[in-house]
Amino acid sequence: MGGIIASCRMMDKANNEKSVYQVFRGMQLLQHRGKAYWKISAGKFEVNGYGSLPAFDVIHEKVTRQLNNPMYAIVGHLSKKKPKARRIEKTNFALDGFFIDLDKLLTHPLMKRKNFEPFDQIHHIFRELLMIRKDPSKAAEFLDRHLRGNYVINIENEIYVFRNSTGFKPLFLGKEESEANFLVTSENYIESFFPSLKLREINPGQLIRINSNSGMEILTQLDKNRILMDPFEFIRESHVSSIFNGKSIYSIRKNIGKVQAQFLSSKIADADLILAEPDYTRPMALGLNLGFRNSKKKIEMVEGIIKDRYDDSDPMIDYSEQVSKNKLLSNGKTLKFIIEPVTNKKNILSIQGTIQTGGTIIETVYYLRKSNVNEIHVLVSYVPTVDGRQVGLYTQQKDLLGRKYIGKISYIDDLNKEIALDLGVDSVLYNSPEILAKGIEIKESQLWFPEWIRFLEYK
Repeated sequence: MGGIIASCRMMDKANNEKSVYQVFRGMQLLQHRGKAYWKISAGKFEVNGYGSLPAFDVIHEKVTRQLNNPMYAIVGHLSKKKPKARRIEKTNFALDGFFIDLDKLLTHPLMKRKNFEPFDQIHHIFRELLMIRKDPSKAAEFLDRHLRGNYVINIENEIYVFRNSTGFKPLFLGKEESEANFLVTSENYIESFFPSLKLREINPGQLIRINSNSGMEILTQLDKNRILMDPFEFIRESHVSSIFNGKSIYSIRKNIGKVQAQFLSSKIADADLILAEPDYTRPMALGLNLGFRNSKKKIEMVEGIIKDRYDDSDPMIDYSEQVSKNKLLSNGKTLKFIIEPVTNKKNILSIQGTIQTGGTIIETVYYLRKSNVNEIHVLVSYVPTVDGRQVGLYTQQKDLLGRKYIGKISYIDDLNKEIALDLGVDSVLYNSPEILAKGIEIKESQLWFPEWIRFLEYK
């Protein structure tokens, strides 16, 4: 998964420095969506890097060399992984999502035989249908067959925007009237940082062209399939200030915790402390506390174990967790610390956003046990992770903790017991698709889950 920010400025308002800075600023606001790789491209102009975005001075120096290259259309891309192929780096595109059924590209009549790299094939076929055969409907239909998410590309100084017909990932389009400038973005919260920008949600299934002469045009609208959104947007991906159905993501996360607590209060052993780890799970932890109070459970909430003071938009989150793991492996030390007078002889309820390989929670358990706690119970805000694409990892990733139980477990209760043994804790309580959907306040059928997970329930 990743982040998208694209700009197309009207020809009479062309200003390379202003246009690139706007994309750069938008990428700063969206860097929580992709922290490994970033790129800004406009025709022959390209600047990229890894990790946090640099100061704008670094990019500005390269922009000043483009006096003879007016940049009307600019695409900014943030990715959680470094690109594997150089050809991808040279294409002016941005992707928030992933491609499926790539093996079927081999049978496509427009497949380019000289290069079998999947992304190159998709880009080639899409461009062939759109630019050569002049058939935007078939171009959109082709992308929709293979894409889960959003795709933005700059072709000959025009921005083409496509949102998958299921609405899997959020995508917005707006215009700054005073600047005669169109902006495409992955999240609507950035509207607050551009005073004259008014954003609207792009309809699922729409293919849009933005031209510096003629403005914005809807090329085609595919039939809307069943809405199938990415549930991880509500747990971790989206910024807490983004709005969905008139509510902030922060309030939705708090409600996820509240609903989960109300459902699971009878299943959770007596706990003394709620610990949110990492800090981004604090809204869920607050909601859990509210839910427990409604069920007459009195549990104190304290702040999380990872204390590096980041929030949803801080790219340090990945860095700090990795450094912590490296320290533990090399010298037994960590960035984490436990406030022993608070945790001593207590029953701990650790709130996890998700458990993937189990590395983070295993490290936490190690330090909690050293602080002389009585019991450790783990409550997971997300559903069991058995497909890495659920959590922005692009692939199914075979080392995910829950994958070995696919087909062997029929109820979440049974999976909870097995994972608790794997982690060395007293209990684990995952969220279910049904409970998560109630917390978000939408139908369960509107969320995408791997097939096995979709039918996992509590007894």
